[in-house]
Amino acid sequence: MTQLFMRLAHPLKRKLILSDLFFILFVIFAVIAVINPKWGTEYAPTEYRRGLDTIFAIDVSRSMDIPDASGSSSFTQTRLERGVLIAKESIISVSGARYGTAIGRGKGYLAVPLTYDNESALLFLESLDASSMTGRSTNLEALIDAAAGSFLDTSPAKKVIVLISDGEAIDGILRNAVNRCARDGIIITTVAMGSEEGRQIYVQAQNPDSQIVISRKETAVMRGIAERTGGIYIDGSRDDAGRELSSHLLSLVQDTERGAGKRIPKQRRPLFIILALIAYTASKFITRQSQRMQKAQLSQRAQLGAIVLTALLFSSCSEGKLLLLEANYLSSRGRFDDALVSYFKALNHEDAAPYAEYGIGLVDYLLDREEDALQRYADSRKLLDRMTGSEHRELRYRNHYNTGIIYFEEGDYDNAANSFKEALRIDPRRLEAKRNLELAIMSINMEAKPDNRTEERQEQKDILFEYLRSEEQQIWKSREWAPEEEFTGHDY
Repeated sequence: MTQLFMRLAHPLKRKLILSDLFFILFVIFAVIAVINPKWGTEYAPTEYRRGLDTIFAIDVSRSMDIPDASGSSSFTQTRLERGVLIAKESIISVSGARYGTAIGRGKGYLAVPLTYDNESALLFLESLDASSMTGRSTNLEALIDAAAGSFLDTSPAKKVIVLISDGEAIDGILRNAVNRCARDGIIITTVAMGSEEGRQIYVQAQNPDSQIVISRKETAVMRGIAERTGGIYIDGSRDDAGRELSSHLLSLVQDTERGAGKRIPKQRRPLFIILALIAYTASKFITRQSQRMQKAQLSQRAQLGAIVLTALLFSSCSEGKLLLLEANYLSSRGRFDDALVSYFKALNHEDAAPYAEYGIGLVDYLLDREEDALQRYADSRKLLDRMTGSEHRELRYRNHYNTGIIYFEEGDYDNAANSFKEALRIDPRRLEAKRNLELAIMSINMEAKPDNRTEERQEQKDILFEYLRSEEQQIWKSREWAPEEEFTGHDY
């Protein structure tokens, strides 16, 4: 393996070594990035948040659907609609605090846990209506217990329940829930909805007669709840109820210290991620650059070879030969479209057709149309098969040799090796074909399975040396010996 590698061209060896080096650097940088190194310090200001936890406990019983809530709106709002509007105004005005929402009818339910994401509470309030819960009775005790259960004892923030209701309770013992909140330091601020005179509620019973019930705002109940727990009573029918609630919440806020911060270790992971990406890109770019340089070198030699072929192998200047000379010149100047026109015209001349097919294949290869180039080389070989075997030896060789180059670049090492063998059968003296055949067989061995790689590699080498021995009846010449001919093709 080492001897084979040392025989490669020096520029290619250097590029392969650099490519491997950059890939190793990529692996090193990637591993360091996974470790997440930190060194040095940076200033991290403390996030500014208000020390206030607020749960809006909203009564969604049927009495809250009565449209007797006044306000700035031109139409009559229901008690629930008015209460939701006040809650939303407070959330928007007092930002930076944690908010949650509980709803209750016959039982209490925590709908939105405490969160700094105020949008969650606002979106829930937008969708809230009286159909959110089922049941007939009103149980304010269960509603307050559900709201109080969301607070954490370890939180230093002020704990506030904003009870939005008309104060009517049928089930539960409201006083017990209020006493538990007072004991735990939970403030209940009440927002009383409805009117003093009240409105009718129609309760459909099983009998044909409907029972008429008057529902009114229980001011005394709501005021007593607030006074017992240190909160305030707010009349929800007032236009400034939202501003009053916002001012009250702001007065309870325990602000964290502005500007307070600390120095923390500085993250260095992004730096190594960037370095890893640069190293990986460099490892691939060097290889691609090498392939482009090789291809450019091959194209120059191939064009020169085509010109020499045409000049030496044609002794007379027929129209087809002149077209080939013109096409070769245009191709060497990079005017591929004009060259193709001349090549296609030359196809109409029997003596020039194999060379025209070969020339079109060269242009297709230079334009990265490798499949078309392979087909053109094959068509050129078919036309040559109709001619005498001893004629056009150079063109026969180059058809097979260039076919092998394309297969090798595509990674089809089996077909590449076969093409180089065919080229050597035509001209066993060509050093570049020998080297590329050797590299193709080496690549086949490298792709073999680990368990039989050594055996297959030795078998391939035996076949290769036996073939060369039978063709040339001599041992391969080393690099230090005289070159076998002046012109050599592309050598990987």
